[in-house]
Amino acid sequence: MKRYALFALLLLGWMTTPLHAMTVEVVGRAELGKSIAYSRSQALEDAMHRASLRAGAQVSGTQLMSKGKIERDDVRVSTRSLLSNVDVLWEDQRDGMYEVAIRADVSSQAMCPASSQRYRKAIAIAGFGLANPTEASMGALHNIEQALPRVLVNSLNDRGAIHAYDATRISLYQNPRRAPSAETAQQRLTTSVALATQLGAQYVVSGVVRSLAMAGEASHSEVQGDSWLSLMGFDGSDRQRQFVVDVFVHDGLSGAMLFQRSYATEGDWTAARTDRPGFASPKFWRTPYGHEVRNVLSSVVDDIDEVLRCQPFMARIVKARGHRLHIEASAGAGIRPGDTFKVYRTGTFYNLDLEPRTELTDMATEVVIKQVQPQFVVAEMRLTAEHLAIQRDDMVIAW
Repeated sequence: MKRYALFALLLLGWMTTPLHAMTVEVVGRAELGKSIAYSRSQALEDAMHRASLRAGAQVSGTQLMSKGKIERDDVRVSTRSLLSNVDVLWEDQRDGMYEVAIRADVSSQAMCPASSQRYRKAIAIAGFGLANPTEASMGALHNIEQALPRVLVNSLNDRGAIHAYDATRISLYQNPRRAPSAETAQQRLTTSVALATQLGAQYVVSGVVRSLAMAGEASHSEVQGDSWLSLMGFDGSDRQRQFVVDVFVHDGLSGAMLFQRSYATEGDWTAARTDRPGFASPKFWRTPYGHEVRNVLSSVVDDIDEVLRCQPFMARIVKARGHRLHIEASAGAGIRPGDTFKVYRTGTFYNLDLEPRTELTDMATEVVIKQVQPQFVVAEMRLTAEHLAIQRDDMVIAW
C-alpha cells in the first residue's frame, strides 16, 4: 500500500523588524486539575504563547494520504517571537478553568539569527516612481522620486552591513501606477538585472510612492467651494496628509522578487500652503508629517537590512583563465586575502510553461582570495577554469 505525504507551509504576518517591540495584554487558560500549581503553570504557558503569536505565527500542515483518502491531517502553529518584561496582572479560577492575565513586551526574532556571514552585499537603489504627481504640489515634494531613495542609500550605508549604490536617477517603471504588475507573470524585472549587471550589484531596491494626498482632499466631482481659500494661502481645517509607499527588492541575477511590502502613515502637515520645503529638507523633517515619514522610512531600512542579511553573498566571475579568477566585488565588501568561496555555474532551464528560470550548479570546488583591488578581487583554485568549464558570469558564493 503506497502512502503519500503532502506538506504545506504558510507564513502568517512575519514581522521583519526585530528591533521594535510592542506591549500586549493577554489571558491564558488551563483546565483545573488536582494540582493548582500545575494548572497555573499551564495557564501561564498558554498566556505567553498567545502573547508571542501577536508578533507573527508560522502555520504548517502535514497530510498523509492513502488510496486518495486523507488518513492524517495535522496542523501546527509555531512562533519565533521573543518575550520580555512579563508581568502577571491577575489570576482567577472560574468555570473549571484557571486564568492568568499577563502584560509583556513582544518582538519578533530575527529570521536568521545564527547567520555569521560578514560580507557587505552590494545593492543598487533605483529612483522611486510617483503614482500621482499632482499630490506632490503642496510643499513642492516632486523631488521625492530621488530624495526618498537617497535617504535609504545613506541610512543603509551608515549601518555598515550593506553597500548601497545611488542609482536614483534611473527609473525602473514607465508607469508607476502599474508597478510591479508591468513585470512578467513570475514577478521578474528584466531591467533590474540590467541595472545590477551595470553597477555590479547583487540586489536592486525600487519602489512607488502611492499617495501624498491630503486627508479629505476634494475630488474633481466635488464642489470646490473653498478652493479660493487655497489660492489666498489660508489653511483648511483638516491638515492630515497621507504617505503610502511600496518597496520592492529584486535579485540582480534572476530578476526574481525577494521582498514586497506597502507602508502607510499620515501626519499633520503644518507648513503653510505657500511653503515649498521639498521632500527630505530640514524644514520638511521638522513638521509632524515629516516625523511620521521618517519613522516609516526607518522601518523600510530595518526590513531591507533584515531580508538581505539572510541572503548569501554572491559575486560574478568576470574573467576565468587557468587557475585564476577575476571576481566583480569591491574592496568595500570586506573581502580579505585568504577568504574562501564556493564556485557555482549559472544556467537557465525552462519549466512546464516554458518560463525561464535561473539555476546555480555547485561545482564542488573552492577558490581562495589572493588579491583585493578597489573594484575587483583575484582568486585562485586548485584546478583550472578550463577543466571545470568555469566562465564569465558564473558566480562565487559565501553562505
